[in-house]
Amino acid sequence: MTVVFVGTNKQVTIKGPKSAQQLAKELGISLESHVFIKNGEIVAPDEILQDEDTVEIISAISGG
Repeated sequence: MTVVFVGTNKQVTIKGPKSAQQLAKELGISLESHVFIKNGEIVAPDEILQDEDTVEIISAISGG
C-alpha cells in the first residue's frame, strides 16, 4: 500500500494486508495522535488495509 504523510511530502510503500493498528506499530506512530484516512473515510484500528490502498496519515496537532 502507499502511505502518504500529509504535510510532510513523505510517502512510503508498505506490504499488506495489515490492520491500521499493525501499520501504526510498524511505522512507530500512535493511533491516538494520528488519523488514518482511506478513500476519504477515517480508518478504524482493526480495519484491514490492502496492497492496492492509499492511506493518508494526518498528525493530530493540538494546542492553543
